[in-house]
Amino acid sequence: MQLRKDGLFEAKRVWQGNTLPCEKSPYIAMETVLWSPEAGLLQATMHQPHLDESASLDINHDSSTNVLNSKKTNYQQNIKQLTFTRRPCTLLSILFEITHHWTPLLAGEVVSFDYAVLKVQAHTGVSLRMQKQGSYRVVSVTPNSWFWRMLFGSTNYYFQGDVPALVKIEGLLEPRDRNLRGKYVEYLGRSIFDNPVDLSIFKEYGNE
Repeated sequence: MQLRKDGLFEAKRVWQGNTLPCEKSPYIAMETVLWSPEAGLLQATMHQPHLDESASLDINHDSSTNVLNSKKTNYQQNIKQLTFTRRPCTLLSILFEITHHWTPLLAGEVVSFDYAVLKVQAHTGVSLRMQKQGSYRVVSVTPNSWFWRMLFGSTNYYFQGDVPALVKIEGLLEPRDRNLRGKYVEYLGRSIFDNPVDLSIFKEYGNE
């Protein structure tokens, strides 16, 4: 994650495997986002080399252009317009939104977003809530739809104390597979950081 000279934040997350990278698959999955404190998510991309799958999302105000190239589109670019009714987010940009809305979350408010799912060119509502669990502040990202709640439950972000210092994430992961019928196989798991990741800069800058 880094702050650009134009005041926008960008982030990239690369998922590596235990095997050595090859020319076709230098990583398992990669996500990128471009985010603005005022406007929220501006751009997002995803790439799953082993699935020959890639997608991008470009947002202009409340509408966006989602481009997908995958088995579902016969490996041709499929362009779809999406219209958001709430501030959009992705699995990666959620971290920016948590820190940007840290004060209301800390006060017990519930914050809602449109969660963009690039691989199916759709979006669904999610709600963010903060709870205290021992020495952690835990922000739960929960689908509003009972169907998605039943399948995936909540993705939980653990922070150290009352500051946005990320310790671990439990829940939905970006890497996925397909089964023999061509259906997606999603993974739930845990990401634990060796040292807390201080996200205060995103909160401070966004509240200037």
